Amino acid sequence: MAEVALYTPDKRIRFTLPSPAEDEAIAKLRTDPINRRFLRFLPESVSAAQVAHFRETRSKDPRNLDFVISYLDDEGNYQFSGVCNVFLIDETHLWGDAGIWISSDRQGQGLTTPIMYLLLEHVIEQRGLHRISFQTGIDNAPMRGWLEKAAGIRNEGQFKNCWKEPAGGWLDVMSYGVTADEWVDRVKPTLQKKMKERGVGLPKEEA
Repeated sequence: MAEVALYTPDKRIRFTLPSPAEDEAIAKLRTDPINRRFLRFLPESVSAAQVAHFRETRSKDPRNLDFVISYLDDEGNYQFSGVCNVFLIDETHLWGDAGIWISSDRQGQGLTTPIMYLLLEHVIEQRGLHRISFQTGIDNAPMRGWLEKAAGIRNEGQFKNCWKEPAGGWLDVMSYGVTADEWVDRVKPTLQKKMKERGVGLPKEEA
């Protein structure tokens, strides 16, 4: 693939393609109880070897675009901070589903906005996708709040009994979507403003 590394304008967030170097970190990310609390249907145990197989399989499918997220620390080193992707990409209708996992030790640091900005900017403006959708459990208040309030991404409805719960029963899932026009006209300016306010992703606005 042509993409080697993507950066936010301030270089604090970097996307790279998954490699064997991150297999262990991704295995820990996927099994972290904090990260699994809203994705309870995922396996409780995942090995680095399983992550490697998953990575290699997905890399052969052109419908998947996976990135490793790194954050530039104060010492000038990029640290593993999570993963994000767009999957089930439809090249005919130019749409895909997006997902994001931020490491639990990086949550609450204002990284969701610049990560989503970089991902959406790339797939819409560079890859030419017309529409991106997001799905999250109805109980995932933090993600729903970010999509609805922070980013202003449109709520498209609720899927009844969509995800199977390991303990029994089913969970409703909320669906959100953003088109290329909505990205340019509303969502992108909103995220840029928030990044400037926080000083992450874009240079902080002077008082």
